[in-house]
Amino acid sequence: MPVKSGESSVFLVRARRVGVVLICGILAVAGVSVPAAQAQPPADPPYRLKTEPADLSAVQNGDPVRITLSGLPKGARAKLVICPKDVPDNLMKRVFVPPWPRDHTLLTRVVAYCQDEFGDEFAGKNAGMQQMERVRSSTTGDIVFDTTIPRGTLRPHPVAWDPLYTTYEKAVNPGDKFPKVPWADNPVVVDPATGAKTRRQFSFTCDENNPCSVTVQITAQDATGKSVTWVDDSIKFTPYLPGIGVKGCKGIGRHTLNASMPERLGRAAVAWNQALCAPTQADQPANIVSETEDTGLTAFDKGASDLMITGSGNALAAQTVRSREYVPVGVNAAVIAAVGWSPTDVNDEGNPLGSKLTSTTSFTYEELANMFTKGGQNPDTAGRGGIFKNGSPLVGRNAVLSAIKDGQPAGVVAANRRSGYNGSADFFGVTGESGPGTIPFALSKVLAGTAPRAWVFPKMGSDYFGELDGKTPGVIADLSALDPGKSQVHNVDAKTGQLSVRKTVDNAVAGRGSDCDGGCVNWVITDLATATINRWTPVALPDGKGNFVAPTEQSLQLAADSMKLGPDGTAEVGTVAKDGAYPLTFVEYMAVPVNPLIDATCKPMKEKQDQLKSFANLAAGYGQALLPPGLVRLNPGLAATAAERVAKIGTGTVEKACQEKEEAKNPPPPGASGATPASNSFPNNASGGPGSAAGTPPAAATGPAPAVAPTPESVAAAKNLAESIDIPKFAGAGALGALIPLVALVILATLPSATAYLAAGRPVPTWLTRAMAEIGAAFAMLFALLRRKSSGGVA
Repeated sequence: MPVKSGESSVFLVRARRVGVVLICGILAVAGVSVPAAQAQPPADPPYRLKTEPADLSAVQNGDPVRITLSGLPKGARAKLVICPKDVPDNLMKRVFVPPWPRDHTLLTRVVAYCQDEFGDEFAGKNAGMQQMERVRSSTTGDIVFDTTIPRGTLRPHPVAWDPLYTTYEKAVNPGDKFPKVPWADNPVVVDPATGAKTRRQFSFTCDENNPCSVTVQITAQDATGKSVTWVDDSIKFTPYLPGIGVKGCKGIGRHTLNASMPERLGRAAVAWNQALCAPTQADQPANIVSETEDTGLTAFDKGASDLMITGSGNALAAQTVRSREYVPVGVNAAVIAAVGWSPTDVNDEGNPLGSKLTSTTSFTYEELANMFTKGGQNPDTAGRGGIFKNGSPLVGRNAVLSAIKDGQPAGVVAANRRSGYNGSADFFGVTGESGPGTIPFALSKVLAGTAPRAWVFPKMGSDYFGELDGKTPGVIADLSALDPGKSQVHNVDAKTGQLSVRKTVDNAVAGRGSDCDGGCVNWVITDLATATINRWTPVALPDGKGNFVAPTEQSLQLAADSMKLGPDGTAEVGTVAKDGAYPLTFVEYMAVPVNPLIDATCKPMKEKQDQLKSFANLAAGYGQALLPPGLVRLNPGLAATAAERVAKIGTGTVEKACQEKEEAKNPPPPGASGATPASNSFPNNASGGPGSAAGTPPAAATGPAPAVAPTPESVAAAKNLAESIDIPKFAGAGALGALIPLVALVILATLPSATAYLAAGRPVPTWLTRAMAEIGAAFAMLFALLRRKSSGGVA
């Protein structure tokens, strides 16, 4: 019977399978093995790699970054090395006779080209990331690097086995032997003027035009138990200079506002600007003038600035001629942030392992008062009031401090490391921004009221404290006031600007060098928004009810609900009295003029007035969804107050504005006739007046009082100052920048409807209120996801 073609093919397939089985059996019986050259080596152990933040394509020099390796076996370790985005591939193998093969191994290339000192522009020294080594935690099973983004240049160095950068001589004669090699292509160049001899050396730069890699050298045991080392070069980053301005807009235009504010509000102002101008590439609504709060308030009063943001109302104002409304735009807090490392973890060998400070420490008011008045010198004796000494209540209460031990390693004095003193002559462990501001005002007001016996300078002589020797500093507006004499005890080594503060604590942030062996802690007096952006951990403080409370969204909201309103209509710092509320909470207010904006000839500026109304509306409304991490949204009471006060912008008269212009040139002394603290003046028994909660809508404002118009010279000076100051890029800006147009278009589509109802004195319909809330919540969730998104790696 003939076999069909289909049956034939099936038969042949089966025959081949049988043949393969027979051959394998014969090879097994005969003991024939696969040649070693064809055997597959064990694969590298599987692992996962992620970075926080996930997107490193537009980071800034000095930004915090966390790199986490997960899933590696016990005993694993890793090292970071900065390399170009594409590691050069021009090496010869380390052989000393022909032939001369190439070496394409990534590990060899990283060691040859990248392992030298990397000069970091931000730190002014070797980058903390460069050649940082970490081992696996037995607690989490992870290897974690907490470090900062570098920007700068690798120190030039020879690369012996790269023909272009070698120091070997070129072999030109048949009998030439190593160290002369035929592939050398880096001859000595003699300078005809000096006679100096040089060769090419390898170097590279990491900046916004030259992306780089963070290579991770990983050492772990493979499946056979053999220790293997390999390199992961998947992390790419593009480092920009610290600080960035508003993007996607035309720039400063004829109707751009001058907006004075402290640096802590820069990220929020950038987001508000971009939301309004980026969708249509219009002129920038507000020109951000970063300055101390007292200077900003004076500029606002004299008309050099059209708006000003402060956290303490008129408290820091030298003059208050211009009639104003204080519009709430966010809730913030003064904090003391712990920065550094403590040996609170354990490695796979059971030895202490330093970990970045992330757990919350707790301080009493007496401890803080001693910390900031008793000097930074000799903290193991009387310095810092003895709070960091072994056995103190502070050390006993906080594991991150008690884990730092004397003599571990040799030479460590635990009290010094806990307080931040490392023997430096210019920094003794505590820092913050200098200049008048809400932060020192809020802190000192609370300490003067809660710990009066500890909030006292020691008796050391007038050279140190002048007339305040042995007395209290009282309520201060500037951290520099804590070292008032000719000689200093370094209570607080205050620095000018946030960048200088960050540089001061950079060693502790990066865990750099021997200063952090066995643990190191620095302390920063700052605000919650700034601490959050920099990943500094604020301490918890007593709420007066027996609890230690950390600054969180919930504890700030509770505080804002309980704060008292002052005569200027702003929540008074130091008046928090509620269980679970953070005591150093304050509300950020935008000071806006009641009377119209006018030019130098007292003529109204309608377009600029409209710009001011739009900017304030956004900041107090949908702009709440754009607040950076750590700056908390307004609660319902404050939101209602904000809407009422925005509606009063420009409702005064041109005549009043012109009158204020002249009066502000020579203002009367505070309290004298003619000075108007604010348009929000309240009788003592008025609802929403002094003594009522900040969340309660205030009573109607009294009539507007006189302001000053900007002069061409003052406007030019303000613009020049603003343009010379970069605002730090807010977290998530890389991805958020692409979404800003979408956010703004939704805002612009719905905002007019809401403001129309408010302007007409009618309640906003329920459907519109609900829609606005849902849109805000959706954007908030989206931004949170952007911040949490992690980068993938090898699995």
